[in-house]
Amino acid sequence: ALTGLRTIAAGLVFFYHWFFTHAASLPFVVRAPFDVGYSGVPIFFALSGFLITLRYEADFRHGRVTYRSYIFKRIIRIFPLYLFVLIGFVFAFGRPENMMPTTGRETIILLTLTQALFPSTMLIGTTVGWTLTVEFIYYAIAPLLLKQLGPKLSFTHIGIYFFLYSTIGLLLGWLLSVIPNNNFDTLAGENFFYIMHYSIFGHLPDFLIGMVAASLYLKPESRPWFQQHTRWVIWGGLLIMYGSILLLAQNESPLGSPANRFLAFSIAGGVSILILGTSCDAAQNSLITRFLSLRVMVYLGVTSYALYLIQLTEPIQWLYWLLLGNYLSIENQIWRAVFLYLIAIPLSALLYEFIEKPAHRWLKNIGFLRNTVSAKTNS
Repeated sequence: ALTGLRTIAAGLVFFYHWFFTHAASLPFVVRAPFDVGYSGVPIFFALSGFLITLRYEADFRHGRVTYRSYIFKRIIRIFPLYLFVLIGFVFAFGRPENMMPTTGRETIILLTLTQALFPSTMLIGTTVGWTLTVEFIYYAIAPLLLKQLGPKLSFTHIGIYFFLYSTIGLLLGWLLSVIPNNNFDTLAGENFFYIMHYSIFGHLPDFLIGMVAASLYLKPESRPWFQQHTRWVIWGGLLIMYGSILLLAQNESPLGSPANRFLAFSIAGGVSILILGTSCDAAQNSLITRFLSLRVMVYLGVTSYALYLIQLTEPIQWLYWLLLGNYLSIENQIWRAVFLYLIAIPLSALLYEFIEKPAHRWLKNIGFLRNTVSAKTNS
Protein backbone atom coordinates (compact mmCIF):
# COMPACT_ATOMS: atom_id res chain seq x y z
CA ALA A 1 0.00 0.00 0.00
CA LEU A 2 2.86 2.40 0.77
CA THR A 3 4.38 1.73 -2.64
CA GLY A 4 0.97 2.31 -4.21
CA LEU A 5 0.84 5.66 -2.45
CA ARG A 6 3.94 6.69 -4.41
CA THR A 7 1.85 6.27 -7.55
CA ILE A 8 -0.59 8.89 -6.27
CA ALA A 9 2.18 11.32 -5.29
CA ALA A 10 4.00 10.97 -8.61
CA GLY A 11 0.74 11.39 -10.52
CA LEU A 12 -0.08 14.60 -8.67
CA VAL A 13 3.28 16.12 -9.56
CA PHE A 14 3.11 14.89 -13.17
CA PHE A 15 -0.34 16.34 -13.90
CA TYR A 16 0.48 19.52 -12.00
CA HIS A 17 3.17 20.13 -14.60
CA TRP A 18 1.19 19.03 -17.68
CA PHE A 19 -2.38 20.17 -17.05
CA PHE A 20 -1.13 23.76 -16.94
CA THR A 21 -4.28 25.88 -16.47
CA HIS A 22 -6.45 23.64 -18.64
CA ALA A 23 -7.90 21.80 -15.63
CA ALA A 24 -9.81 25.01 -14.80
CA SER A 25 -12.78 23.60 -16.73
CA LEU A 26 -13.11 20.74 -14.24
CA PRO A 27 -15.14 20.99 -11.00
CA PHE A 28 -13.08 22.45 -8.15
CA VAL A 29 -13.11 19.27 -6.05
CA VAL A 30 -11.69 17.36 -9.04
CA ARG A 31 -9.11 19.86 -10.26
CA ALA A 32 -7.84 21.04 -6.84
CA PRO A 33 -5.30 18.21 -6.40
CA PHE A 34 -3.80 19.06 -9.80
CA ASP A 35 -3.86 22.82 -9.19
CA VAL A 36 -1.55 22.19 -6.22
CA GLY A 37 0.05 19.00 -7.48
CA TYR A 38 3.33 20.02 -5.88
CA SER A 39 1.65 18.66 -2.75
CA GLY A 40 2.93 15.31 -3.99
CA VAL A 41 6.36 16.41 -2.73
CA PRO A 42 5.42 16.54 1.00
CA ILE A 43 3.67 13.20 0.47
CA PHE A 44 6.96 11.75 -0.79
CA PHE A 45 8.82 13.34 2.13
CA ALA A 46 6.42 11.96 4.75
CA LEU A 47 6.77 8.52 3.16
CA SER A 48 10.55 8.79 3.35
CA GLY A 49 10.42 9.78 7.02
CA PHE A 50 8.18 6.80 7.79
CA LEU A 51 10.18 4.25 5.82
CA ILE A 52 13.63 5.37 6.99
CA THR A 53 12.45 5.12 10.60
CA LEU A 54 10.83 1.75 10.01
CA ARG A 55 13.91 0.36 8.26
CA TYR A 56 16.77 1.80 10.29
CA GLU A 57 15.64 2.82 13.78
CA ALA A 58 16.36 -0.54 15.40
CA ASP A 59 19.52 -1.09 13.33
CA PHE A 60 21.06 2.17 14.50
CA ARG A 61 19.89 1.67 18.08
CA HIS A 62 21.50 -1.79 18.27
CA GLY A 63 24.59 -0.89 16.23
CA ARG A 64 23.75 -3.28 13.40
CA VAL A 65 24.47 -0.71 10.69
CA THR A 66 27.20 1.87 10.23
CA TYR A 67 26.59 5.38 9.00
CA ARG A 68 28.82 4.71 5.98
CA SER A 69 26.90 1.62 4.86
CA TYR A 70 23.61 3.43 5.42
CA ILE A 71 24.66 6.40 3.27
CA PHE A 72 26.01 4.05 0.60
CA LYS A 73 22.59 2.40 0.34
CA ARG A 74 20.93 5.80 0.03
CA ILE A 75 23.38 6.85 -2.69
CA ILE A 76 22.78 3.76 -4.81
CA ARG A 77 19.05 4.29 -4.38
CA ILE A 78 19.09 7.82 -5.80
CA PHE A 79 22.13 8.47 -7.97
CA PRO A 80 22.35 5.78 -10.71
CA LEU A 81 19.01 6.50 -12.37
CA TYR A 82 19.28 10.22 -11.69
CA LEU A 83 22.65 10.42 -13.46
CA PHE A 84 21.39 8.28 -16.35
CA VAL A 85 18.38 10.55 -16.89
CA LEU A 86 20.44 13.71 -16.44
CA ILE A 87 23.02 12.62 -19.03
CA GLY A 88 20.77 10.68 -21.41
CA PHE A 89 17.59 12.77 -21.29
CA VAL A 90 18.93 16.26 -20.56
CA PHE A 91 22.60 16.69 -21.51
CA ALA A 92 22.36 14.50 -24.63
CA PHE A 93 19.53 16.57 -26.10
CA GLY A 94 20.75 19.98 -25.02
CA ARG A 95 17.14 21.03 -24.64
CA PRO A 96 15.01 22.59 -23.27
CA GLU A 97 17.58 25.38 -23.25
CA ASN A 98 16.32 26.90 -20.01
CA MET A 99 17.00 23.58 -18.26
CA MET A 100 20.60 23.26 -19.47
CA PRO A 101 23.70 24.19 -17.43
CA THR A 102 25.72 26.98 -19.05
CA THR A 103 28.98 26.64 -17.10
CA GLY A 104 31.22 23.89 -15.80
CA ARG A 105 30.25 24.87 -12.27
CA GLU A 106 26.56 24.38 -12.99
CA THR A 107 27.29 21.01 -14.60
CA ILE A 108 29.19 19.83 -11.51
CA ILE A 109 26.37 21.03 -9.27
CA LEU A 110 23.85 18.99 -11.28
CA LEU A 111 26.07 15.90 -11.32
CA THR A 112 26.50 16.07 -7.55
CA LEU A 113 22.78 16.66 -6.98
CA THR A 114 23.36 19.82 -4.97
CA GLN A 115 21.25 22.19 -7.08
CA ALA A 116 18.89 23.10 -4.25
CA LEU A 117 21.80 24.77 -2.45
CA PHE A 118 22.26 27.33 -5.23
CA PRO A 119 19.40 29.53 -6.52
CA SER A 120 20.90 29.78 -10.03
CA THR A 121 20.67 26.00 -10.51
CA MET A 122 17.50 25.28 -8.55
CA LEU A 123 15.27 24.49 -11.53
CA ILE A 124 17.69 23.36 -14.24
CA GLY A 125 18.63 19.82 -15.24
CA THR A 126 15.67 17.56 -14.57
CA THR A 127 13.89 20.56 -12.97
CA VAL A 128 12.59 18.36 -10.13
CA GLY A 129 16.11 17.46 -8.96
CA TRP A 130 16.00 20.06 -6.20
CA THR A 131 13.63 17.81 -4.25
CA LEU A 132 16.26 15.06 -4.35
CA THR A 133 18.79 17.44 -2.82
CA VAL A 134 16.35 18.04 0.04
CA GLU A 135 15.69 14.30 0.32
CA PHE A 136 19.37 13.43 0.49
CA ILE A 137 20.05 16.08 3.14
CA TYR A 138 17.31 14.41 5.17
CA TYR A 139 19.00 11.04 4.66
CA ALA A 140 22.25 12.54 5.94
CA ILE A 141 20.72 13.81 9.19
CA ALA A 142 18.13 11.05 9.74
CA PRO A 143 20.37 8.91 12.00
CA LEU A 144 20.69 11.87 14.37
CA LEU A 145 16.94 12.46 14.33
CA LEU A 146 16.27 8.77 14.98
CA LYS A 147 17.89 9.08 18.40
CA GLN A 148 15.02 11.30 19.54
CA LEU A 149 12.13 9.94 17.48
CA GLY A 150 12.21 6.22 18.15
CA PRO A 151 9.53 3.95 19.64
CA LYS A 152 11.40 3.64 22.93
CA LEU A 153 10.52 7.23 23.81
CA SER A 154 7.26 8.21 25.47
CA PHE A 155 4.48 9.87 23.47
CA THR A 156 5.26 13.14 25.21
CA HIS A 157 8.95 13.02 24.32
CA ILE A 158 8.20 12.13 20.69
CA GLY A 159 5.90 15.16 20.45
CA ILE A 160 8.41 17.45 22.14
CA TYR A 161 11.24 16.43 19.83
CA PHE A 162 9.02 16.78 16.77
CA PHE A 163 8.14 20.38 17.65
CA LEU A 164 11.72 21.12 18.73
CA TYR A 165 13.34 19.94 15.50
CA SER A 166 10.62 21.50 13.35
CA THR A 167 11.13 24.83 15.11
CA ILE A 168 14.91 24.59 14.76
CA GLY A 169 14.53 23.97 11.01
CA LEU A 170 12.23 26.96 10.56
CA LEU A 171 14.46 29.22 12.65
CA LEU A 172 17.57 28.19 10.72
CA GLY A 173 15.72 28.95 7.49
CA TRP A 174 14.77 32.38 8.79
CA LEU A 175 18.33 33.09 9.95
CA LEU A 176 19.61 32.09 6.53
CA SER A 177 17.21 34.56 4.92
CA VAL A 178 18.55 37.52 6.95
CA ILE A 179 22.25 36.77 6.43
CA PRO A 180 23.79 39.21 3.91
CA ASN A 181 24.22 37.55 0.53
CA ASN A 182 27.18 39.60 -0.73
CA ASN A 183 26.31 38.54 -4.31
CA PHE A 184 27.18 34.89 -3.69
CA ASP A 185 25.04 32.23 -5.34
CA THR A 186 23.80 30.65 -2.10
CA LEU A 187 20.59 30.49 -0.11
CA ALA A 188 21.96 33.14 2.25
CA GLY A 189 19.91 36.31 1.95
CA GLU A 190 17.24 34.66 -0.19
CA ASN A 191 13.57 35.42 0.36
CA PHE A 192 12.25 33.54 3.40
CA PHE A 193 9.32 32.10 1.43
CA TYR A 194 11.76 30.81 -1.19
CA ILE A 195 13.86 29.07 1.46
CA MET A 196 10.78 27.54 3.06
CA HIS A 197 9.63 26.04 -0.24
CA TYR A 198 12.94 24.96 -1.78
CA SER A 199 15.06 23.79 1.16
CA ILE A 200 15.25 21.23 3.94
CA PHE A 201 14.49 23.97 6.48
CA GLY A 202 10.91 24.37 5.30
CA HIS A 203 10.31 20.70 4.55
CA LEU A 204 11.88 19.16 7.65
CA PRO A 205 8.47 18.93 9.40
CA ASP A 206 7.19 16.85 6.46
CA PHE A 207 9.88 14.24 7.09
CA LEU A 208 9.51 14.45 10.86
CA ILE A 209 5.76 13.80 10.87
CA GLY A 210 6.42 10.63 8.87
CA MET A 211 8.99 9.63 11.50
CA VAL A 212 6.44 10.27 14.25
CA ALA A 213 3.94 8.00 12.47
CA ALA A 214 6.57 5.26 12.21
CA SER A 215 7.44 5.65 15.90
CA LEU A 216 3.78 5.18 16.81
CA TYR A 217 3.60 2.14 14.55
CA LEU A 218 6.67 0.59 16.20
CA LYS A 219 5.52 1.24 19.77
CA PRO A 220 4.10 -2.03 21.20
CA GLU A 221 1.60 -0.13 23.37
CA SER A 222 0.09 1.90 20.51
CA ARG A 223 0.02 -0.44 17.53
CA PRO A 224 -2.86 -2.63 18.83
CA TRP A 225 -5.10 0.45 19.09
CA PHE A 226 -4.35 1.46 15.50
CA GLN A 227 -4.91 -2.13 14.34
CA GLN A 228 -8.35 -2.12 15.97
CA HIS A 229 -9.31 1.21 14.39
CA THR A 230 -7.65 0.98 10.97
CA ARG A 231 -10.71 2.10 9.01
CA TRP A 232 -11.15 5.23 11.12
CA VAL A 233 -7.43 6.02 10.98
CA ILE A 234 -7.23 5.49 7.22
CA TRP A 235 -10.32 7.52 6.37
CA GLY A 236 -9.38 10.20 8.89
CA GLY A 237 -5.93 10.57 7.33
CA LEU A 238 -7.42 10.63 3.84
CA LEU A 239 -9.93 13.34 4.79
CA ILE A 240 -7.23 15.49 6.41
CA MET A 241 -5.01 15.10 3.36
CA TYR A 242 -7.73 15.84 0.80
CA GLY A 243 -9.26 18.62 2.89
CA SER A 244 -5.85 20.28 3.17
CA ILE A 245 -5.40 19.98 -0.59
CA LEU A 246 -8.75 21.74 -1.15
CA LEU A 247 -7.81 24.51 1.28
CA LEU A 248 -4.39 24.88 -0.32
CA ALA A 249 -5.94 25.21 -3.78
CA GLN A 250 -8.49 27.72 -2.53
CA ASN A 251 -6.00 29.74 -0.48
CA GLU A 252 -3.63 30.53 -3.37
CA SER A 253 -0.94 31.82 -1.01
CA PRO A 254 2.59 32.30 -2.41
CA LEU A 255 4.79 29.21 -2.36
CA GLY A 256 6.60 28.95 0.95
CA SER A 257 4.41 31.50 2.73
CA PRO A 258 3.25 30.55 6.25
CA ALA A 259 -0.25 29.63 5.06
CA ASN A 260 1.09 27.68 2.08
CA ARG A 261 3.66 25.81 4.15
CA PHE A 262 1.19 25.05 6.94
CA LEU A 263 -1.35 23.56 4.53
CA ALA A 264 1.35 21.60 2.69
CA PHE A 265 2.52 20.25 6.04
CA SER A 266 -1.10 19.38 6.88
CA ILE A 267 -1.10 17.24 3.74
CA ALA A 268 2.04 15.50 5.00
CA GLY A 269 0.34 15.05 8.37
CA GLY A 270 -2.79 13.59 6.81
CA VAL A 271 -0.83 11.21 4.63
CA SER A 272 1.26 10.14 7.64
CA ILE A 273 -1.96 9.12 9.41
CA LEU A 274 -3.03 7.33 6.23
CA ILE A 275 0.34 5.56 6.07
CA LEU A 276 0.02 4.51 9.71
CA GLY A 277 -3.46 3.16 9.12
CA THR A 278 -2.62 1.18 5.98
CA SER A 279 0.52 -0.22 7.65
CA CYS A 280 -1.65 -1.56 10.48
CA ASP A 281 -4.24 -2.96 8.05
CA ALA A 282 -2.44 -6.24 7.36
CA ALA A 283 -5.72 -7.98 6.56
CA GLN A 284 -6.56 -5.25 4.01
CA ASN A 285 -9.98 -4.65 5.50
CA SER A 286 -10.08 -1.11 4.15
CA LEU A 287 -11.02 -0.37 0.56
CA ILE A 288 -8.20 2.21 0.48
CA THR A 289 -5.60 -0.37 1.51
CA ARG A 290 -6.87 -2.83 -1.08
CA PHE A 291 -6.80 -0.18 -3.81
CA LEU A 292 -3.27 0.97 -2.99
CA SER A 293 -2.16 -2.68 -2.84
CA LEU A 294 -3.38 -3.56 -6.33
CA ARG A 295 -0.56 -4.97 -8.44
CA VAL A 296 -0.83 -2.19 -10.98
CA MET A 297 -0.65 0.48 -8.25
CA VAL A 298 2.34 -1.19 -6.63
CA TYR A 299 4.20 -1.53 -9.93
CA LEU A 300 3.46 2.07 -10.87
CA GLY A 301 4.82 3.02 -7.45
CA VAL A 302 7.97 1.01 -8.04
CA THR A 303 8.55 2.80 -11.36
CA SER A 304 7.44 6.21 -10.06
CA TYR A 305 11.00 7.42 -9.44
CA ALA A 306 11.78 7.06 -13.14
CA LEU A 307 8.55 8.85 -14.08
CA TYR A 308 9.33 11.61 -11.61
CA LEU A 309 12.78 12.18 -13.13
CA ILE A 310 11.83 12.17 -16.81
CA GLN A 311 8.53 14.08 -16.63
CA LEU A 312 9.91 17.43 -17.86
CA THR A 313 12.83 16.26 -20.00
CA GLU A 314 13.08 16.83 -23.76
CA PRO A 315 11.76 13.39 -24.86
CA ILE A 316 8.61 13.90 -22.80
CA GLN A 317 8.27 17.47 -24.08
CA TRP A 318 8.53 16.12 -27.63
CA LEU A 319 5.84 13.54 -26.97
CA TYR A 320 3.48 16.21 -25.65
CA TRP A 321 3.99 18.99 -28.18
CA LEU A 322 4.89 17.10 -31.36
CA LEU A 323 3.55 13.54 -31.21
CA LEU A 324 0.31 14.20 -29.34
CA GLY A 325 -0.11 17.82 -30.44
CA ASN A 326 1.14 18.29 -34.01
CA TYR A 327 1.06 14.72 -35.35
CA LEU A 328 -1.97 13.22 -33.60
CA SER A 329 -3.77 16.58 -33.29
CA ILE A 330 -5.19 15.97 -29.83
CA GLU A 331 -6.78 19.34 -29.16
CA ASN A 332 -8.07 18.72 -25.64
CA GLN A 333 -5.13 19.57 -23.37
CA ILE A 334 -6.42 17.44 -20.50
CA TRP A 335 -6.66 14.34 -22.66
CA ARG A 336 -3.29 15.12 -24.16
CA ALA A 337 -1.77 15.11 -20.67
CA VAL A 338 -3.53 11.83 -19.85
CA PHE A 339 -2.19 10.19 -23.02
CA LEU A 340 1.26 11.57 -22.21
CA TYR A 341 1.08 9.89 -18.81
CA LEU A 342 0.05 6.59 -20.42
CA ILE A 343 3.01 6.80 -22.81
CA ALA A 344 5.45 7.82 -20.07
CA ILE A 345 4.50 4.84 -17.90
CA PRO A 346 6.05 2.13 -20.15
CA LEU A 347 9.09 4.35 -20.69
CA SER A 348 9.46 4.61 -16.91
CA ALA A 349 9.06 0.84 -16.63
CA LEU A 350 11.88 0.30 -19.13
CA LEU A 351 14.14 2.63 -17.17
CA TYR A 352 13.30 0.79 -13.97
CA GLU A 353 13.77 -2.72 -15.36
CA PHE A 354 16.91 -2.10 -17.42
CA ILE A 355 18.67 0.76 -15.61
CA GLU A 356 17.51 1.38 -12.06
CA LYS A 357 17.03 -2.19 -10.82
CA PRO A 358 20.19 -3.71 -12.40
CA ALA A 359 22.34 -0.76 -11.28
CA HIS A 360 21.00 -0.97 -7.75
CA ARG A 361 21.58 -4.74 -7.61
CA TRP A 362 25.12 -4.45 -9.02
CA LEU A 363 26.16 -1.62 -6.71
CA LYS A 364 24.59 -3.36 -3.73
CA ASN A 365 26.65 -6.47 -4.48
CA ILE A 366 29.80 -4.34 -4.73
CA GLY A 367 29.02 -2.86 -1.32
CA PHE A 368 28.43 -6.34 0.13
CA LEU A 369 31.73 -7.65 -1.27
CA ARG A 370 33.60 -4.60 0.01
CA ASN A 371 32.17 -5.06 3.50
CA THR A 372 33.02 -8.78 3.44
CA VAL A 373 36.64 -8.12 2.43
CA SER A 374 36.91 -5.37 5.05
CA ALA A 375 35.57 -7.68 7.76
CA LYS A 376 38.05 -10.43 6.84
CA THR A 377 40.92 -7.96 6.80
CA ASN A 378 40.00 -6.61 10.23
CA SER A 379 39.71 -10.11 11.68
